[in-house]
Amino acid sequence: MAKLDLDDDIFGQVVPLIYVLSDSRGETANTVVMAAAAQFGDGSVDIERLSNVKDVDSVRVYFDEHYDADRPCAVFHTFANGILRREIRRELDRRGIPSIDLLGPAVTVISTLTGEEPTRAIGAVYKDDGKGEGAAN
Repeated sequence: MAKLDLDDDIFGQVVPLIYVLSDSRGETANTVVMAAAAQFGDGSVDIERLSNVKDVDSVRVYFDEHYDADRPCAVFHTFANGILRREIRRELDRRGIPSIDLLGPAVTVISTLTGEEPTRAIGAVYKDDGKGEGAAN
């Protein structure tokens, strides 16, 4: 894998960590992160998933217990609920953790194209998966 012309010691030998957060299973976000990470070779990042996030407090508790300030990290997330998405984004910003909203921009564009409001249904992609679960990751 070709290296960028950057200071090689920027992260040392520490493998960056990508947190995948979702109000459902996290399959969508995890798939996007794995596809992006595949561009950098095996072992380029570690991925941890926090699924079924229902409130910002659960994110606070998770990061209070798992965050390592000495390890570079970012959060990729998919939340159908706009209020929850904003609250979590504020919490991550407060902690200085970069985050990427994988669902919101796509929903906005489709809403603009169709002239319809999104349902904001959690788990919409997996609604009819035979498991009785929804999961718009």
